[in-house]
Amino acid sequence: MARGQASDPRHRGEGGGPGRALTRRELLKTLALGGMAVGCGMLGACRRPHSGAAHSAGGSQAWRPPSPFRRDGVVVIVRGKGAVNSARKADRALVGRMLEAGLTRLVGVGDAVQAWRRLFGRDDIIGLKVNCLGAPTTHTHVEVALAAAEGLQGAGLPASNLVIFDRLTDELDRAGYPVNEGTGVRCYGTDRVGYDAEPTNAGEVGSCLSRIVSEHCTALVNLPLLKDHDLAGVSISLKNHFGSINNPNKLHLNQCSPYVADLNLVPAIREKQRLIVCDALEVTYDGGPTYCPATTERYDGLLMATDPVALDRVGWQIVEGLRAKAGLASLHAEGREPGYIMVAGDAQHRLGVADLARIEKIEVTLT
Repeated sequence: MARGQASDPRHRGEGGGPGRALTRRELLKTLALGGMAVGCGMLGACRRPHSGAAHSAGGSQAWRPPSPFRRDGVVVIVRGKGAVNSARKADRALVGRMLEAGLTRLVGVGDAVQAWRRLFGRDDIIGLKVNCLGAPTTHTHVEVALAAAEGLQGAGLPASNLVIFDRLTDELDRAGYPVNEGTGVRCYGTDRVGYDAEPTNAGEVGSCLSRIVSEHCTALVNLPLLKDHDLAGVSISLKNHFGSINNPNKLHLNQCSPYVADLNLVPAIREKQRLIVCDALEVTYDGGPTYCPATTERYDGLLMATDPVALDRVGWQIVEGLRAKAGLASLHAEGREPGYIMVAGDAQHRLGVADLARIEKIEVTLT
C-alpha cells in the first residue's frame, strides 16, 4: 500500500492541534537549541526541571554517578489509548506521559527526575540507539526518542551530552529525524564517525563496533521497535544492536542464534546499556521486519526494562498473542521461533530472565 502524505514521517503533524506530531521544522529547532527548546515545552509533555531538584543548595553536588541499577525480570508495559492514530501520527504529549509513568514504576521512585538520575550520572555521554532500518515506513517513532532526550535534559544533563544514532544518517533522515552534528542534541549515523578498526569478539561473534558505542558514549538507552522478523522471529531490544556493528548480514543464520545473544555480551553494550524503552505504539506481528499494513496493530504501548532478555521475552509473547488473534500460526510452527532470546538468558550468557514464570509484568494504563 502506497504511503500518502499523512503517513510520511516528514509530514506528520501538519495541521496543528495540541496532540499533533512534531513537524520537521520543530524537530530541527529542538535539536539545534537543545535544552532551551525542550525546556520551553517543544514536546508538549516536556517539563522544566523542578526548581528544587537540580539547582537547590547541595542538589547538584548530591547527584553522583549511579551504581549499576538492574531490575532483572521486571518489565513495565505502559498503554495509552490514542498514543498513535489511524494516520500513524504519535501524540507527543501522551508519549511523554507514558515514558515518565513507566520509568518511575520501573525504577521505583516518585518522579521522573529521580528515576533518570538513578540510571545516569550528570557527566554521562548518552547514546540513544533507535531503529530506522525500515524507514520511512517503519522506525522508532521520533516522539519516543525525543521524549527520552527531553527527560534526560529535564534531569539536568546537557543537550550536548546526548546523541540519537543508528547505522546510517540517510535512514535517520528518511525516518524524519533531523540530522544535527552541531550544538544541542546530536543526531547522525555511524557512517559519519566509522567503526572500530579491530573487531571485538564474544562467543561466535566478531564485529567492529560503532565508535559511537565504543568510544563516544559512556551509557546507552536502547530504543527498539517491537516487530516480527522473517529470519529472527522477532526483532526487539537484543537484536537492535545489530545496528551497532559493521557486519549484521553475517549473523542471521539459525534464526540469529546464538549470534544476537553473543553480541550482547560485548562489554561496551552489556555494561553501557542502562535502559530500554521499546516502541510498541505499532506492532507488526507478521511480514516483518518491513511495514505490513494488514498485519500491523495499533498497540499504543511502550515496554520498559533494564533487563533486555525479559523485555524481549514479553515482546515475543505479545507478538504471539497478536498472531493468534489474527488466526496465524505460532512462530514455532513457522520454524522461526526466536530461540536466541532463551539463549541470552541461559547459564552461559546470563543477560537477563527468559523464563516467563519468573518475569514480573507491571501494567500501567493512561487515559
